[in-house]
Amino acid sequence: DGERALIGYDKARIELSGFLSAKWRATERLSLSLALREELYGEEFSPLIPAFFADWLISERGEVVLKASASRNFRFPTLNDLYFQPGGNPDLRKERGMTYDLGVDFRLARGDKYSLSGGVNGFDSRVDDWILWLPSVKGFWSPRNIKRVHSYGAEGKLSLKWRISQDWNLSASTNASWTPSINEAEPVGEDDASVGKQLPYVPRFSASATALLSWRSWRVGYRWAHYSERFTMSSNDRTLTGVLVPYYMNDVHLERLLSFRWADCSLKVQVNNLFNEEYVSVLSRPMPRRNYELFISIKPKW
Repeated sequence: DGERALIGYDKARIELSGFLSAKWRATERLSLSLALREELYGEEFSPLIPAFFADWLISERGEVVLKASASRNFRFPTLNDLYFQPGGNPDLRKERGMTYDLGVDFRLARGDKYSLSGGVNGFDSRVDDWILWLPSVKGFWSPRNIKRVHSYGAEGKLSLKWRISQDWNLSASTNASWTPSINEAEPVGEDDASVGKQLPYVPRFSASATALLSWRSWRVGYRWAHYSERFTMSSNDRTLTGVLVPYYMNDVHLERLLSFRWADCSLKVQVNNLFNEEYVSVLSRPMPRRNYELFISIKPKW
């Protein structure tokens, strides 16, 4: 049941993956591709995992492309899923499912002066035996299989690159997603209120935006992120501790690039949680308030 603590774990397994793909340009506007993957975990092979992709160039002006794909999903439990202490569940089953995607991308450009690209995408995924870590009655987290999960939604993205002048450059990007993940398994009892509900700790809405302004060897960047409310219980009860409130995160950084004869270096200072927001990603585990990081990067020129 995944709620018993394991004392110690010393496990290992061999993991191998094989991948084969073929691409065919059927017409000047239509491209098709097929990918096949096979995986080995320990002594067990996965079934053949296929994925099919199709791209249709709708318009050369704006590089508008319609994209569609269908792929099979298959995932073995990780060693932590199986044996982590406490809470590992050696009885976990493998995830299996199918995913379908349909979307449109575009790109506008004017030489190296600027480029604007983006797209929207919809997806539908159904997975059997979805592996989800949840708090147990014994006080620790443990993974378990949810018989059937229906995940679907839409995503949008937009990105801009602008060469303002010889020394000044600006890049920015944003994305947003709406991704319900619904438990569609059969009730395990008369009191099971989880069927038809959003999975715990999975937000329905999320969004982010980044911007980077550079001048010669200096860069200043900003990142904003938003996550909608998340339920802490599979029943989606809106009790005091049953919902984690939405939160927004703001980070900024300043970076200086340095070039020497022997190496390329960078020095970056970053401020996380700029506005000192109180938030939690997991119930009863507060996240850091405003904090600072220093990064030093050295790439030798061998």
